[in-house]
Amino acid sequence: MYAGVGFLGAGINFILMPYLSHFITPYEYGLLSMINSYVTVLIPLIGLVVSGLIFVDYFKIKDKDEFALLFTSLQLIPLLPAFFFIFINILFPHSIASLLEFPVEKSYWLTISVVISLLIIYTETLFGLLIARRESMYFSLFSVAKILIEVLLTVWFVTGKKMSWEGRLLSWLLTNMVTCLIAFIYFKKRHWLVNRVSKKYILAGLSFGLPLVLHTIGKFIINQSDRVYIAKLVSLDEAGIYNVGYQIGMVMLLLVGPVANIIGPFMFERLENPSSKGRFEIVKMSYIIVVILIVVLLLITLITPFLFSNFINIQYASGQKYVFWTALSYFFWGIYIIFSNIVLHAKRTGFLAWVSIINIMLNLALNYFLIMRYGAIGAAYATCFSFLAVTVIIVYKSNRLYPLPWFTFSSFSR
Repeated sequence: MYAGVGFLGAGINFILMPYLSHFITPYEYGLLSMINSYVTVLIPLIGLVVSGLIFVDYFKIKDKDEFALLFTSLQLIPLLPAFFFIFINILFPHSIASLLEFPVEKSYWLTISVVISLLIIYTETLFGLLIARRESMYFSLFSVAKILIEVLLTVWFVTGKKMSWEGRLLSWLLTNMVTCLIAFIYFKKRHWLVNRVSKKYILAGLSFGLPLVLHTIGKFIINQSDRVYIAKLVSLDEAGIYNVGYQIGMVMLLLVGPVANIIGPFMFERLENPSSKGRFEIVKMSYIIVVILIVVLLLITLITPFLFSNFINIQYASGQKYVFWTALSYFFWGIYIIFSNIVLHAKRTGFLAWVSIINIMLNLALNYFLIMRYGAIGAAYATCFSFLAVTVIIVYKSNRLYPLPWFTFSSFSR
């Protein structure tokens, strides 16, 4: 249930993409991809990834009042960075717009993007806790409601109000405002919001999250910088076409995202109280996920021509060539997610920061040289190789930290 509903929620852009391709030009799609890239990099810079400590310590802290103190303390941390970035966007709109190849007269969307990022941080905290608490009905209800609101608002603004790409962004903003309100009502009813904070937990959150900021930025560079490179080295139109092909390949990520939300709490719970049975359960779940990822990779590759022929506007037809490499990249990322949970549970976030530095340097270099050599398809090659490289590193490290019986197949029936 979590994977199915989470797949739909994560796939909202994919769901809307065939519809939007008939009402939004490649140039306008390029603008949407720039805003999406900006929000993606703002989320870790504003949230500082401190919410990750909530999910790791949820199974550690048994006292409800103590958990509420931790929870409240961590919710305050993103507010200061959010105000800082709003101030920066208001003060230097032309510079930031120029960096993102964004129209200066529309630079107010860059400030609004900060608000969207803050709302997403709190919304994702809600969904993460619903998974950790195994409240599948609430998770499904909130997720489906969010999807319906966003789709209906998008159709209304884009088609009904003729607002084009700005209508899509407005629907994104309003949907997250509603979901964030629901999140805080839920937090209040669970008595997780209290009228005091703890310096100890604020420092613990920063200690846990700050190294992961670089880790998350590294993921952004692999996921999003290719659009910026293509916009600057090729054209904004090609960035829009690339974005359509990338979104179809990202169907793999739409599966990896919900799986990541599930496998994290699943592994943390068993790693907290390790036993032979728990170790085999982790291995079995991991193998099941890898098999599913392989099947989905094959399906995406097979149905791509059909999707472009029947659902995507012909002006985006050249985007087919980006699909396979994107899907293969996220296949590697799915494996990375499985093994990175072992590093997170050990709170070795500093190691993930070093991996991110390697990731950033490698991907920036590959993007530039491969795009210059092969054109926009070079960005897809760079993404794939970067994901493969960090996956090999994290698999090696996790097995050094916590060896698991990966090849003891005879015990899988336990």
